[in-house]
Amino acid sequence: MFYLRHLKSVRSGKTPFLLKSVLSLTILLLTVVVLQSMLKLRSQASRLKSDTCESSDFRQQYLPPGIYEQLLRMAQTGRRAADTVLLRVSDRESAATLSVSGDFAERFSDLLTATMLNTDFYPAKPVPDSTAYQKYKPAEYEELKKSYQSIWSDLVYFPIPSREINFEDTFGAPREYGGHRTHEGCDLFGRNKTPGYYPVLSITDGIVENIGWLPLGGYRIGIRAPKGGYFYYAHLSTYEKEFQTGEEIQAGDILGYMGNTGYGEEGTTAMFPVHLHLGIYIRTPHCEELSVNPYWVLKAISKKIRNYSY
Repeated sequence: MFYLRHLKSVRSGKTPFLLKSVLSLTILLLTVVVLQSMLKLRSQASRLKSDTCESSDFRQQYLPPGIYEQLLRMAQTGRRAADTVLLRVSDRESAATLSVSGDFAERFSDLLTATMLNTDFYPAKPVPDSTAYQKYKPAEYEELKKSYQSIWSDLVYFPIPSREINFEDTFGAPREYGGHRTHEGCDLFGRNKTPGYYPVLSITDGIVENIGWLPLGGYRIGIRAPKGGYFYYAHLSTYEKEFQTGEEIQAGDILGYMGNTGYGEEGTTAMFPVHLHLGIYIRTPHCEELSVNPYWVLKAISKKIRNYSY
């Protein structure tokens, strides 16, 4: 009998009060969940600003080699056959060469950018969800991703073809020559202290943008890589040849030889130990030349040593 009365009330359009309440409560709960999700995404996206790529945390480029390799593997898993991807490790040369383009490079940059944002630029593991940034800050996200691409997407070789090279993180350390300033790069030292002993290789493909003497850098050469990063090699003892501005360079080409030139007029030497100073600079919306820390880049590519006899 109850069933018949209930059926009659439904057919007549009179939904029971209890059912209405349940429906209203369900809709309310779903609305709350959706709003909470939106607020969480907006809050997450709020950390991204138009000048994030100029912040001190971004400039540190903290990316331990293990996480770098995890991101590479994650980007590789979804690659298409049409992508140009080469990740080869040769036991004979004990070297690794990485060349990325197409969707692979785009995925890697996306994974890297999202991971950095989600971990406040000091990742302990990959955290690659970029949903919040692409939904609420798409322009700022693309600008930051472009900055990461200019630093990380063109890397091929470690700049010295030797396993007897050491370097430390001295980015931002005080320097005195030429007035108070901070160190805008990373210094690489070899076991052999003789100027001209170690060849200096181009880390990337690119174009020679600057060459010649600088009071601070001595004999230097600057290479503009395809994605826009500027790789600066300083204190060379000599150049490999008479390079011209605008000349194309291939990754692995010899640029010159490790030396100790600089800190004075042209030809000044021996003001400091023999080493290579590597600087990496990028262009941002508000800065034509912004230095970033090369230390973690060098750590990431420290096994990508080109086989070379000398």
